[in-house]
Amino acid sequence: MSLFGAMNAGVSGLAAQSSAMAAISDNITNVNTVGYKGTKVDFQSLVTRQSSSGSYAAGGVAPRPHSGIDMQGLLQASSSSTDLAISGDGFFLVNEAAQPGTSDQYLYSRAGSFYTDDLGFLKNTGGFYLQGWPTDRQGNVILPSNQTGLTNQNTISRQFLETINLNRVGGTADETTNISIGANLPADAAIGNAYDIDVQFFDSLGTSNPAAFTFSKSATNQWDLGVEPPKGTASATLYNAAGQVYRSTGQLEFTGLPTAGDSVSVNGTTYTYGSASWPAGADLPAAVANLVAAIGHDAAFGASGSGLNTVALKAGTTSTVVLGGGSNAAGADFAVNAAGCSAIRQSLLPSPTFTVFKQGSPLSPAITFSSKGDPAAFGVTEMAVTGFVSGAASMDGSVTDVKRIALDFGSPGEADGITQLSAEFTPNFIEQDGAKFGTYSGVTISSDGLVQALFDNGERRPIYRIPLATFVNPDGLEAKGGNVWSATEASGNPTLRHADSGPAGQIVQQSLESSTVDIGQEFTNMIVVQRAYSAATRIISTADEMLDELVRIKR
Repeated sequence: MSLFGAMNAGVSGLAAQSSAMAAISDNITNVNTVGYKGTKVDFQSLVTRQSSSGSYAAGGVAPRPHSGIDMQGLLQASSSSTDLAISGDGFFLVNEAAQPGTSDQYLYSRAGSFYTDDLGFLKNTGGFYLQGWPTDRQGNVILPSNQTGLTNQNTISRQFLETINLNRVGGTADETTNISIGANLPADAAIGNAYDIDVQFFDSLGTSNPAAFTFSKSATNQWDLGVEPPKGTASATLYNAAGQVYRSTGQLEFTGLPTAGDSVSVNGTTYTYGSASWPAGADLPAAVANLVAAIGHDAAFGASGSGLNTVALKAGTTSTVVLGGGSNAAGADFAVNAAGCSAIRQSLLPSPTFTVFKQGSPLSPAITFSSKGDPAAFGVTEMAVTGFVSGAASMDGSVTDVKRIALDFGSPGEADGITQLSAEFTPNFIEQDGAKFGTYSGVTISSDGLVQALFDNGERRPIYRIPLATFVNPDGLEAKGGNVWSATEASGNPTLRHADSGPAGQIVQQSLESSTVDIGQEFTNMIVVQRAYSAATRIISTADEMLDELVRIKR
């Protein structure tokens, strides 16, 4: 029994060393495989119950392969913007299908060598597609109506996960939200002197619009501010910090002579060309003068016959109609109905633009200066522009995510914007955010997994967030072909987390995680395994010779 047991132990030794050699060969051949985790074969002794104090029965050895899945590989730089590595714990969530169905399995990988396929989906060299959470323009994950958060989710739902696709990123244009102006207004300017600064801003469609700001001195150390609406808009309104209207300017544009029946709506009142409210005339300026005279008696500007309303046409490329009177109480801003304006755009010939000012005594000066020339207080902080003929959203807060434009003239008591010093009028700087239309030019991925599309206008827009899956026992995962793993009972269920939070590691762009295989160690192990295998063969041959001697006794 002992001789046969010894022979069987030798056979188990051959099998165990063969398993070790197989693991070594796998490790060596995958020394350059991205995200590969080396496998080590440990050995476990087998003991039979027949052993006693007087005899011993050989049990042999059993191989126990172990993959160091939780080991961190070295990170190596890459030139591809879609190559990703994980520094720390966690796995990329991938799927075998570009558009996963109910039968397609979600798997886990550290192989971040992703590239775009012919449809724009991010796919790694193993043929698996990277999954992500789609986000809104602010980078917030878009959730189903019944979902309140995504941190530490231990369920994988197809309801809000999708394969990251970079081909379906359209162009972008960002509207202006802030305008900063720095200039010196002459301290020795006479009351009534005015100085202009033209500022470009972008609407929600990415169109550049010029706004003409006029600073006029109203009293000692006090200046008022006016703004002319850009061409193709209905009105521009200035507000103070309390949200009250400082000044509102409406505009009527004509590209040709109106015909009978054309109309325009101002403050809810409709004026029809050819009617008593707007007498017809062959001469456009005369017709507009009649229209403005009617508007001047509108209740929104002052009572008829009160003497507060005046009509004046200013010569030049842009003719200006000035209406005096009225107050600037909160909400009393001027507005031109955009649909009414478009009704009289005949496109027959170029014609002047008529600007209608709702004037009155401002609530307070636009800028009050101290005796040192620094601004002491600001009476204008925001601007709204409405009625874009192009179809852009009104920049007055009436449309979600399109707010009024904040006006920054500096800080009170600081010479970091508008100043009033004894020098000539000097514009120092004009800054505004926003951008024109831009096309997709690349992608950037932050350490917390936020994927942002880059555009050739310098803008960037969040489009996805890459989650990382963590496990209680990552070494319990089951290996699959393509350098991926699947969850098992030993590993526990995955927990989807934001990268760089809690136990989840960071995502490193333009990097790849190297194999954890040490080729020098593997060759050393190969020699040891070879010697152990040879020794196991000696056990078998020696036991065979002893059995042969036993058979000879019978002879």
